[in-house]
Amino acid sequence: MSYPVSQWSNCFALAKAAIEKHVEAHKQYLSDLESVPPTNHVPRLVDLAAQRLAAFSMQQDSLDDIPSVILGMYLWKWHNIAYSAFRRGLLRVPESTSGDPIESIDEWILSNEKWLRDKGGKWQDGLVTLSQADSVFPNSLASPAGRTIQRPDSLPGHEIICAAREPHITIQPSVKAFKNTFARISDGLLKNLNWNNILVAGGIVLGTLLSVDLPDGQPHTDPRWKSSDIDIYIYGLSADEANQKVEHIFKTFCANLPPGTPRLVVRNCTTITLYARYPLRRIQIVLKLVKSPKTVLLNFDLDICAMGWDGHTIWMLPRAARALETGCNVFTMDLIHGHYLSNRRASTSERIFKYADKGYGIRILPSYFSSIAARKLPLTLTDRLGKPREGTLELISLIHEEQEWTVTEATGKAGRPRPVFQNMLPKGYRPTRSLTGLCGFVRSATLWEMGHRGEISLKGNTIWAASEYQDAMTTYDETPRSQYKWDENFNVNALEGYIYAANLSEISAWIETDFNSRLTPHGVEMDCGDDEAELKSFRRMVCAPTVDALLSKKRDLRLQILLPCEFAVYANDLVSQAQVEAGLPKTKLLTPAVRECNFLGNPDPQTDGLFFWRIGKDLMWQQLDCRVDEVFEILYAFRRVNEQLRSGDRRQASLYNEFDAFADWVQGGPRLRYHHFTT
Repeated sequence: MSYPVSQWSNCFALAKAAIEKHVEAHKQYLSDLESVPPTNHVPRLVDLAAQRLAAFSMQQDSLDDIPSVILGMYLWKWHNIAYSAFRRGLLRVPESTSGDPIESIDEWILSNEKWLRDKGGKWQDGLVTLSQADSVFPNSLASPAGRTIQRPDSLPGHEIICAAREPHITIQPSVKAFKNTFARISDGLLKNLNWNNILVAGGIVLGTLLSVDLPDGQPHTDPRWKSSDIDIYIYGLSADEANQKVEHIFKTFCANLPPGTPRLVVRNCTTITLYARYPLRRIQIVLKLVKSPKTVLLNFDLDICAMGWDGHTIWMLPRAARALETGCNVFTMDLIHGHYLSNRRASTSERIFKYADKGYGIRILPSYFSSIAARKLPLTLTDRLGKPREGTLELISLIHEEQEWTVTEATGKAGRPRPVFQNMLPKGYRPTRSLTGLCGFVRSATLWEMGHRGEISLKGNTIWAASEYQDAMTTYDETPRSQYKWDENFNVNALEGYIYAANLSEISAWIETDFNSRLTPHGVEMDCGDDEAELKSFRRMVCAPTVDALLSKKRDLRLQILLPCEFAVYANDLVSQAQVEAGLPKTKLLTPAVRECNFLGNPDPQTDGLFFWRIGKDLMWQQLDCRVDEVFEILYAFRRVNEQLRSGDRRQASLYNEFDAFADWVQGGPRLRYHHFTT
């Protein structure tokens, strides 16, 4: 059913229906995971062998007792076995049994990950460890100093922003070497940490893995990870237990700081970050309750980041091990349409280019191109030369065309050697459809590749292709890093001031640009005295000298939001119900922003209200309850609508189909934005 959204009552109906639908879908998903399909036939010997393989533990991944003829016939079809077992078995499979072994490995990994998501039993099963390096990196050479992985000269598919990929890499030779290096790279800040229910994951783990000691035995830190945060995930705990674990991490952090070192704890909607002084690492705790380390790794957007350290063992997804081997992240639609609450979150252009700079670009597999059904282009579509275009649209041809056009524009219009570029996006660029967003990304990627080859220079802090309707929870860091630099001039007092100023600036701008007087009925005017002071208790970020102070009620996050009063009542009731069932005290999620203007419970379905969305120490944890998560998603959507209404931008995007939108965008005439340079 579709709901017109011209009235608040319709907005409430749509929001309520969305929450109920997603909650029901979540219940069905959990039910499907628990259900076991009945077996109505006698299993074949081959099926029994596959079941036996799937039961292998990490130390029992040999397929030596499986006949080669069986492996040749069925290995590629066995997706429910450990990656290490698959790679060992692959060495005994004749090449004639697979059209392209390299491509098939990547396809096998994608299918295997579906099994990893649905598999019960121990979370460790199916993950990759350093002890299996001989199996998963067959083209590697181990020595006491490190393991050198030789990468393939060529890979099937289409590569984007892979120019920084190295022909070979060297990783830590053992878990012991990794542990010693991690202790050094983490500045000893986690010494004596109780690692139970804790996983450090992401870039810092990759940086440690690649920071192999020099040939003369001197310690070495890969400069690409010089400023990386230590990202910590807490798993297998309740909200109250997780808060206690955060306190333990903070006390460990403080105990390992040099005497007299200042510290500051910062919280936003997604993380708690511990700061000291530069260059000591920042520790970032992700506010998400997850079941196991495997759940953490499966949610990573980029393959190369899907690795973690639990204080004893390095754990990797097969796709992370494969990314080390190839130097590429395999493209899937999850990179675009994933979600932080779903199986795998989406990525951002900033992250993609960040890891391309570190040597890990994007590879689109041939099977992805072949799976896209060709469609007829509109007859009205013309190319950039004004000639009619007919026939079908092939994605690989589109990518090549965008690359060629960008090179021509960049080298032809600049008129100078090595011009400096900011971006390659058309004026007024609005990537409202996947295809237009893809083309914008390809143009930015082509500029990046030209910059890497030295043909142009790219301006620092380049604005890459990005969606204007980006999820509020896509990135984990909301601290005002544009206003402070992480260098020798950093100090926590200045950061505290920046956070206060950022909060005040956002709410002041929200009030002062209320050109349509939407806030006036709620007691807010341009000069509203005490009421304005009350509203300015808005806090998108909070900070404190200790975790205990940070998690006190007076430092709850308070986000202003304008929404239907009916929905506020519904959301409060639903969240309170979830809190009670979780054994937590009930709190008011939405409270009036101005006490004298309390419209809660107003029977008029057209009445809206100005509220504070309060996020305390329990509700700050994502995945506490799917009902809370879905309510939060709707509240973020309302805040985005508030921003559009506040700015007076009432334009509604036309519902073009994919190709009409692309045709309109192409014919709009993209414009270069470049900056003069000095010689």
